Amino acid sequence: MQKRVWIKSGIVEELDQRQSALLKLANEKIVFYYKELYQTRACYQYPLSLKRLMKLTNRSSHAVTLALRYLANTVPLGSQAEPTVYYHRRSAQKNASHRPYCILLRKKGD
Repeated sequence: MQKRVWIKSGIVEELDQRQSALLKLANEKIVFYYKELYQTRACYQYPLSLKRLMKLTNRSSHAVTLALRYLANTVPLGSQAEPTVYYHRRSAQKNASHRPYCILLRKKGD
């Protein structure tokens, strides 16, 4: 069982093997996107979106969103580092109610 701590509240959660594997897979695919794919072709010129992460991991939107929230807001128990992933949501230009995810890697010095 892996234990992770929510950053702002300090609540400790235990994750089972399936949840830990999902977090590992999502993190690997986010790193893969930015190391190997980002800005190599026209379709990869934009930051990683939730839909693209769903395609990379071959998981549902619910599973990927849950993994993203854990990766962005928790750290392993005993770690003092910040999460390596963060995201923000902006309103789309044509439809303000559509707020797509923009998933990014945190730089080492931040």
